[in-house]
Amino acid sequence: MLNIWHQNLLLCFTPSQFVSFQRFTNDMGFEDRCFPFPDGSERVVLCTPNRDINFVFTEEEWDDFNSAMIESLYMLEVYSLVN
Repeated sequence: MLNIWHQNLLLCFTPSQFVSFQRFTNDMGFEDRCFPFPDGSERVVLCTPNRDINFVFTEEEWDDFNSAMIESLYMLEVYSLVN
């Protein structure tokens, strides 16, 4: 099981689910997907299978989130080589 902990989010995945999720989010460009919010900031909305729950990220948060997932992919590769 893999966990992504980012501020107030905790997401849990199997390795194959994680790889699929990373590919999905990596293909989402911030500029193409962002919306203005009432506080004046632009944020990207990441929808979940539950239509009542969505995650929102500022551009900096989105970049940090995706960078952390890329680092995790590298660690998955390292672990698979060690095992």
